Amino acid sequence: MLPYRLAAIDLDGTLLGPDHRISPRNACAVRALRDHGVTCVIASGRMHQATVRFAEELGIDGPLISYNGAMVRDIRTREVWHHLRVPAEAAAEVIRFCAEHRYHLNYYLNDHLYVAERGPWAEFYVRQTGSPMEVIGDLLPLQGTEPTKMILIEAPDTIQRLLGVFRGRLGNVLYITRTNPEYLEFMNIQANKGSALELVAERLGVAREETLAFGDGENDIPMIRWAGLGVAMGDAASVVQSAADAIAPPHDEDGLGRLIEALIADRRD
Repeated sequence: MLPYRLAAIDLDGTLLGPDHRISPRNACAVRALRDHGVTCVIASGRMHQATVRFAEELGIDGPLISYNGAMVRDIRTREVWHHLRVPAEAAAEVIRFCAEHRYHLNYYLNDHLYVAERGPWAEFYVRQTGSPMEVIGDLLPLQGTEPTKMILIEAPDTIQRLLGVFRGRLGNVLYITRTNPEYLEFMNIQANKGSALELVAERLGVAREETLAFGDGENDIPMIRWAGLGVAMGDAASVVQSAADAIAPPHDEDGLGRLIEALIADRRD
């Protein structure tokens, strides 16, 4: 038996290949991990409903971590284990800023994605994730609501600049992170994949040292650090790799599957 009982697996850049699909090798490896008694949990920045199909493809029917840890919801029972929302005042400030400067904003409310218009950045996001969205013409009427998450989508150099702007303005009330070169994400300040993994482990009665975490982005660092064995992908940024206990091959070389195969082989030797 493996010394692990719970594995949290990031989607984009980890489980999914460059074609945004699960490769046969990665799928086989995750199933093998489950066959060895390890509960596998997808831990994604995506919205819950956009993540379920990947879990179903792998036969995973338990808890699912979505929205970068802001939500934990059981796929089978639909019970929400955990849900942290963005405070209304902070959300309204982001809405107004994006409207004033004409930046594209994804607004996630009640597990639905709303956008003002379906422009180039909306199309870019759909190509990346396949997530359905509702075009409402103007996000300003949503002021006063508490979304689970927001994503500002722009060119990478603009996102880098806005990261500093928003951390200066709202960094004391929101968790603000860059999950993609073009994505600036806003969540409740207490939301992260590490705390969500801890919550799932506690609920399932799994000790910290019995957990695995696999990821490639800066938003994966909290769970990589918290897990008993934290694994970064070989093409992850250096800041992510420095937080990890082990480095897998790059994600476009089935790095997740190859690392899992090595873990299982080590126990057989």
